[in-house]
Amino acid sequence: MTTVSEQFAAFALDLRWEDVPDDVRALARGHFLDALGIALASSRMDFATAVHGAALSLGAGSDATAVGFGTRLPAPSAALVNGTLAHGLDFDDTHIEAVYHASAPAFAAALAAGEAAGADGRSTLVAFVVGLELGCRLAGAAPGAFHDRGFHPTALCGTFASAAVAARLAVDDRTALVNALGLCGSQAAGILELRESWLKRLHPGWAAHSGLVAAALGRHGFRGPATVFEGPHGFFASHLGRVPDGPESPAHELGTRWTARGIALKPYPCCHFVHAFVDAALALREQVRGEDIERIECPLTRRLQSLVGEPRERRIEPPTIYDALFSVPYAVALALVKGRVDLAAFYDEPLDDPAVLAVAAKTFCPDDVASDYPKHFPGEVRITLKDGRTLQRREPTSRGTPERRLGPGDIEAKFFQNATRAVPERDAKRIVEMVWELERLPGIGALVRECVRRG
Repeated sequence: MTTVSEQFAAFALDLRWEDVPDDVRALARGHFLDALGIALASSRMDFATAVHGAALSLGAGSDATAVGFGTRLPAPSAALVNGTLAHGLDFDDTHIEAVYHASAPAFAAALAAGEAAGADGRSTLVAFVVGLELGCRLAGAAPGAFHDRGFHPTALCGTFASAAVAARLAVDDRTALVNALGLCGSQAAGILELRESWLKRLHPGWAAHSGLVAAALGRHGFRGPATVFEGPHGFFASHLGRVPDGPESPAHELGTRWTARGIALKPYPCCHFVHAFVDAALALREQVRGEDIERIECPLTRRLQSLVGEPRERRIEPPTIYDALFSVPYAVALALVKGRVDLAAFYDEPLDDPAVLAVAAKTFCPDDVASDYPKHFPGEVRITLKDGRTLQRREPTSRGTPERRLGPGDIEAKFFQNATRAVPERDAKRIVEMVWELERLPGIGALVRECVRRG
């Protein structure tokens, strides 16, 4: 019987540009641009300085480039930096049902491995599609279950996706990639014990780094287990306690059903579980003033309480940016008070605005018994006013999801908002033009050279 890793290897190495549906190609371009803009914005942050400094200390190289910094590094080190930057603001995309940040590890792997291989834009884009599809399939084989067991699926599944991206761009054979995927089983790591650390930001970067290393090992004949996924001590058995099979198998209908179509872009730089609540709050904002609010209820599925609803004291008065990013009460308060939930609200302005904290303190998250999580991330805001009136809005899913996709204009606007934190508008425009025509670019290195921050 053909193993899952053998099926993954065949898909990853045999996929042709012509095999990718037009809508998936368009999705890939938009999500690549989105990841690039976030990475540029992140390059100004303290965590970016730290991971870039660490990468430099690990050794010199000239294979690939750190986005924003312009530094030449060994490809795995560049992937480490770029994957961390692409996820560092929690502004990157999410496959909703898989609860998986799809683009960050695949983007970092494609950029580094593509530049190292001297790949053209089309080759890089197809490899990126491979990474999106395989990562989403792995995480989606057990929707929400990795989180339930304390694992971050982006860190775990992104490693395998990145190895496939790297192998595709290095023109490896199937045996090499099967070995690489087998090795990824012992390299894929990421727990959700985060506290006040920067650990989550690192996860896609480490996944991309590990994937490139695994691909190199496989290329040079280092053997890994072909049964890494379904074996009795394999990835699924160890991380889930069961092996998804039949229609649940990550290889089910591979190449005929495109799971990547379920990836959603983020209009707000915070946890995707919060977004529908922000949409609902913004829709109600014109009808209410903060001082008139008696109580706000935001029903939340019990499986998400510990992530974005509890502990309550940290959610209504977040001591760190990450606490704010993962808080339904705080995000709803921002939306109602400021009318925007953007990078400035989290990174440029104080987190302890009294008007925002006053509304957050009135916000509670009872159990949402009607939630269909993880199929969707719904959000509902119920406001009771001091005069006894109530206002209510429920969003079955948030803006940016497959049911409510962002258009090319929205994607560009978000990119400019992010990228111009690091580069002049003229450079940002040039990058946009190159990404929208990525499959015509003679070399991916030309794009990377434009992505250097100024000033």
